[in-house]
Amino acid sequence: MTDKTKIIKLDNGLRIAICKSEYAKTCSMGIWVASGSCYETPETAGTSHFIEHMLFRGTNKRSSLDIAVEMDETGGILNAYTAKEMTCFYAHTLTEHMPKALDIICDMVTDPRLSPEDVELEKGVIKEEIAMYEDSPEDLCADIFYENIWAGSMLGGNILGTPETVDSVTAEKLRDHMARFYVPERTVISFSGNFDEEKAVEICKNYFSSQRNTNFEITPVSAEYKPGITVVKKDFMQNQLILGFPGIALTDKRRHTVSLISSILGSASSSRLFQRIREELGLVYSVDTAGVSHLDTGVFIVCMGLSKSSEKKAISEALEIIADFPKSVTEKELERAKEQLVASFVMGLESVSSVASRNGRNVLLYGKVVSEDEVIEKIRAVSLEDLKKTASEILDISKISLCAAGKTASKAAYRQILDTYKGE
Repeated sequence: MTDKTKIIKLDNGLRIAICKSEYAKTCSMGIWVASGSCYETPETAGTSHFIEHMLFRGTNKRSSLDIAVEMDETGGILNAYTAKEMTCFYAHTLTEHMPKALDIICDMVTDPRLSPEDVELEKGVIKEEIAMYEDSPEDLCADIFYENIWAGSMLGGNILGTPETVDSVTAEKLRDHMARFYVPERTVISFSGNFDEEKAVEICKNYFSSQRNTNFEITPVSAEYKPGITVVKKDFMQNQLILGFPGIALTDKRRHTVSLISSILGSASSSRLFQRIREELGLVYSVDTAGVSHLDTGVFIVCMGLSKSSEKKAISEALEIIADFPKSVTEKELERAKEQLVASFVMGLESVSSVASRNGRNVLLYGKVVSEDEVIEKIRAVSLEDLKKTASEILDISKISLCAAGKTASKAAYRQILDTYKGE
């Protein structure tokens, strides 16, 4: 339960989030660092992600094989991910193996080898990863969508970088980036489950207490939303399409309201878009909605996987449902969405991995962990009037963006669909 979470702050600013559960038989732990693609430049794009890869290449006391073998000996999981505003290294093990797993990830983060030879090898791996994403309709469409709506801001940049920026990476550049971003005040270590708390804190202090605070606090990266239409022609079997609207920031008090809007509109199986466009009309294979939020901005998106022949009808139907939503959403739909959101939230807290992740992200980005009861109270407090007001503010057809990838129509054809609807 997140109500039991306590935060220990070392003298240098590093924070340790502890959430124990006597009923668990495992421990989930992770290190969250405020180093992501939004903090890079066009010339250094992909650096945070490159570092994520390189930390698995070995430390000054463990080879990459040592890391793999030692972790496999615990029977646990070791992985990492890079996002726009953070990088995370995490592990999940049986309770008795927590010290070994924690020692491994702390060693990786504080003392990576970063040899020039390993850097050159990893360039090929990452360029293959870029190629893989470019062959995925969902990933390619999303990347191009963000690149265009937030043009001019690194928040819209590709997390992986480009083949050119990957080729320009050197071990020295990676060390310089880590020296700047992998600092105590931008780092949170989070634990959840059943584990020896004193031992966990001791290991963290052994690795991190000697690090110096550089007063490099986290500053939100801004991005100005730019509506428009983007078409990416690729020989995919199915087209991917995104409709987007200006959204809200992570700290916006309306974030639970936006989640409820998403549930009613398109993210639940009983949602309006799913029932009409997929179940009744059979125009799409998939349709979903989401509020995507960052520290200073956000976007609300509708995603569809469909054929070229279905696009015109599917977009028109979606626009009609979206435009009608603020004035026609009902109390019954709101109550159903509240139960779905509360249930999803509470069920997630039964997973020690989800709790460790939630706490790590919240402490890093918000500086605190909001209790379970407070979150549930805020969800249940959203009124129908709140929902309609927020929906009318966000779902503004005049500010819509569209991105299509695959065997698409022309940009002019999509413009005609949108303009025709706006004119109604």
